[in-house]
Amino acid sequence: MKGFESRKVVVSVFAILLLTGGNVLTAHAAGRSCSVAAFEFFWVGQFAGFMVNGRFSYNEKDVPENGIVREENLLSLDVSFYDPQGNLLRTYADNHKYPVDANGSPYLNFAFDTITEQILQTGTWKVDDNDLRFRNGVMMGEGNPDLRGQPGSQVGLAFWSRPRDDAVPHLHVDDWNDDFGFPIGFSSHEDVSFPTRTTRERIDTGRVGEAYYQQKDGTVLVNNLASDFGEFGQWMRVVRAKPSPLDQRDYRRCRMSRR
Repeated sequence: MKGFESRKVVVSVFAILLLTGGNVLTAHAAGRSCSVAAFEFFWVGQFAGFMVNGRFSYNEKDVPENGIVREENLLSLDVSFYDPQGNLLRTYADNHKYPVDANGSPYLNFAFDTITEQILQTGTWKVDDNDLRFRNGVMMGEGNPDLRGQPGSQVGLAFWSRPRDDAVPHLHVDDWNDDFGFPIGFSSHEDVSFPTRTTRERIDTGRVGEAYYQQKDGTVLVNNLASDFGEFGQWMRVVRAKPSPLDQRDYRRCRMSRR
């Protein structure tokens, strides 16, 4: 009888597969192959106090062997830019897909280390390196930082890491076409952070924007800085995302990608 019951089960499963075209097992396999991880990130500028935050997700089953998740591995990445008063300037939804450059490629450059659970951000903005993690950079929003010296050549907001390999690691916020009209925070950028340099050290370069700091003959005339003199700039910080309705969206995307 046990052998007969076993044969009935096999026949029943085979019949279901014939009737459904295999969709039952396909859906089940898709469900098993989805393990969505979601993280939130945030950053505050050192001089003006601009803010950047967002959220990204990926399927843990798709993590490459080296443990680095890149833009092509993402299920989602949304990033928002805020002015120093906390007013939302712009959100780039699905920044891993949109907007795109003249070649149809997304502007995003992204690398997340699943071992340390940190976004790799010390390197040059357009560099990917699977061997030397510190060389990986980041670029969010839109635009090409290499065109920053060409006014009017591009629009939008960007959050990006150092411009070249020999520069001190730092992060920038830029409004490429000055659409929002904010004063310069440091050098030619709306805001910057130098995680290995204090605010005082950067003031001494003479490149902090006058709207945020001015002194004459040792007397401080303007101090609207977003950090104290002895503070270091911030890295982008990453935490596990709290449960939200976006989890369902990400899981649906994961299942669709497995079909």
